[in-house]
Amino acid sequence: MFFSVSKLVGHLVLPVTLLLLSLALVPFLRWAGLKRISRFLGTAGGVALAVALFTPLDYWLLAPLENRFPRVERETVAKGDFAGIVVLGGPEDGRLTKAHHQPSVGAAAERFIEAAILARLRPDLPVLFTGGSGVFSDPDAKGGPVAEALLRDLGVAPDRLMIESESRNTFQNAILAKEMAGDVSTRPWLLITSAAHMPRSYGIFVSQGWNVTAYPVDYNTFAPVWGWNDYRFTDRLNQIHLATREWVGLLAYRITGRMNRVFPAPLESNAPD
Repeated sequence: MFFSVSKLVGHLVLPVTLLLLSLALVPFLRWAGLKRISRFLGTAGGVALAVALFTPLDYWLLAPLENRFPRVERETVAKGDFAGIVVLGGPEDGRLTKAHHQPSVGAAAERFIEAAILARLRPDLPVLFTGGSGVFSDPDAKGGPVAEALLRDLGVAPDRLMIESESRNTFQNAILAKEMAGDVSTRPWLLITSAAHMPRSYGIFVSQGWNVTAYPVDYNTFAPVWGWNDYRFTDRLNQIHLATREWVGLLAYRITGRMNRVFPAPLESNAPD
């Protein structure tokens, strides 16, 4: 139920989606004779779009998420006492992989690249991938087979891989991966996911009893940029969409009791706010 609502309704209520839908409605409202409403939506939407395209709104929304957890040095991983490496799904595309018969990934491929590098640094650690299909209309487009093929191609030995392919959101990632891993509360597992996704992921895994060390990858921010920004307008809209989705997700997961804190931080206890 939670997955269905988040996919069907969640994206529709995000600001970028509402902005684009509002602007698309303007000519139809004028054609229907609702000139006052169309004028309001056109003006408000135009101002909002200008703010999104020409101010560092993307940075202001995304940077707090990405900087919440510090980057971990590989040397720390090489010398640390860890139980394993858990990689969250997301970048892999099951539908494209089926269509073109080769592992297909989009943004956030760093999750796999860094997992393979750490696996080479620590040949003693298992690598657990967790991720099914995040596509509401295609539950068979699972990420597990794609991740397994890709990680094997990147040099991770098959006997070190544990693949979980049934989870459809981050909450299910934590639960189903725990069932596969066994004891997850003693020695820490390295948790690899995108930096913007790390606060929500870390909070959910901790709430489910995992002992994890955050290993954020896939950064999208470096400094606030005003103005034209090399005409990277679609990038800005995409990053605003990504950031607001994470902020809404943090709030929704806290309200529904799936996390102990609204904005999880490193080394937090399991005690609620």
